[in-house]
Amino acid sequence: MRPRTAALIVNPIAGADQGEDWLPELERRLRQHLGALTVVVTKGAGHATAAAREAAQRGCTHVFSAGGDGTLNEVINGLALASPPPGSITLGILPLGTGNDFAAAVGIPPHIDAALDVLEADEAIDVDLCRLNDRFFINVSAGGFIAEVSAAASETLKTVAGQLAYLVGGAQVIWTFEPFRAELSFAEDAVALDGRGAPRRASEPLLAFAVCNAPLIGGGRLIAPHARFDDGRLDVCLIGAMPLLEFANVLRLVASGAHLEHESVQYVRTSGVALRADRPLKVNTDGEVIETDRCDYSVLPAAVRVLAGRRGIFSTCA
Repeated sequence: MRPRTAALIVNPIAGADQGEDWLPELERRLRQHLGALTVVVTKGAGHATAAAREAAQRGCTHVFSAGGDGTLNEVINGLALASPPPGSITLGILPLGTGNDFAAAVGIPPHIDAALDVLEADEAIDVDLCRLNDRFFINVSAGGFIAEVSAAASETLKTVAGQLAYLVGGAQVIWTFEPFRAELSFAEDAVALDGRGAPRRASEPLLAFAVCNAPLIGGGRLIAPHARFDDGRLDVCLIGAMPLLEFANVLRLVASGAHLEHESVQYVRTSGVALRADRPLKVNTDGEVIETDRCDYSVLPAAVRVLAGRRGIFSTCA
């Protein structure tokens, strides 16, 4: 058994710029628990990816992501690009960001002291890793209106307003966003969870879509209530074109997952889906926004080992 060594990757501007405030306590607790620890405080976009890849190549047994969903996404991409593969390294999540949606899904408490208690219990589970084109994600990838809101909720706004940043961003976008037409092609195993039957191919006017490994988005909203991060499948939520006021009501229902009952919302479970849009769209992976009109999604089952609480509150083995 190889000796345990760890890397702690800290985003100093996550959430309300609290990363560096927590750094001494994080370092003390993790050194006490694991011994050898390398600390990296990120300096900009891409630094967490490089640090995670270097930690994996250096032979670390544990990598800890201290930040929000965006920091976690960078870390996941660093591990996915490394050799050995990400499943040979145990990932710990310290929720310092605004949303922290995947941390919540795997049962990590929002307060850092409580989160450290869970991580020190060393209860690990295997979770799926998802891919959009050449980028990996572990929580949700969303496009159209949802990604426009992610882009509008800037880091500065999230620092000032916290989770209200997503509401402010939504209010800015909803008046101007126009529907787009998407050509969709699902894998043969696609199953509709709304009772409508899952077509292999479809052409739909959409306002938004979300391809989900886990249920939560935007700071705890149930975009995909049935998603499980350890079932080897993607849960796809499609929100069709509709009048503005009706769409605003559907967005309100997302908080509880009740939007799935709306006639213009489709919900499909599949191992893969390809989407072609009639114009370039903003699309995010765990909050990190790109622009594209071609989205190819796939899933790598049980590819990442993650420290979790209560076996993960949204896992199939909960």
